[in-house]
Amino acid sequence: MHPFISTFLLALLLGLSARQAGAQTQTPKTVPAVAVDSTSDAVAFCSAIRDPAAEARFAYQANTLKLLEARLADTVKKLEQRKAELQLLTDQRAAEVKQAEARMTEIFSRMRPDAAALQLATMDQGVAVAVLGKLTPRAASAVLNEMEASRAAQLAEVMGGRRPQPTRMPTTGAQTR
Repeated sequence: MHPFISTFLLALLLGLSARQAGAQTQTPKTVPAVAVDSTSDAVAFCSAIRDPAAEARFAYQANTLKLLEARLADTVKKLEQRKAELQLLTDQRAAEVKQAEARMTEIFSRMRPDAAALQLATMDQGVAVAVLGKLTPRAASAVLNEMEASRAAQLAEVMGGRRPQPTRMPTTGAQTR
């Protein structure tokens, strides 16, 4: 049990005991005098235990704060571990994406321009712009030359930074000959 609660219960029991003892020994005529005596005893008792009760309460609160600080430190430590794990996963994912982009760029750089144009014309605009941006200028211009003019213009504007990339553009086919 907490020290403050124990002290409070003890005071309450002593106060009730004192009232019962005083009520049993005196006659009904002196009941007001007993109430004054009980009250003065209670006041004296409360005055006597005020400082120890406050110290006990402060000690309890300090102990509770220490426990909460320990919990908080443990939680922060766990969060730091999770953060490190997530950073590691993010770095691994970024490396995988970089490798995939490099492979995709290598594949498209080895394709014939007309075949690459067909593929890039149906891809998401962001992916197509990323692939075209990594191709050599000569290869990218050959691919854009084989695309439908409107799609090639859209991709060129995004590559040049003149137009923001929408989330998804309607796709059109490659230019037919």
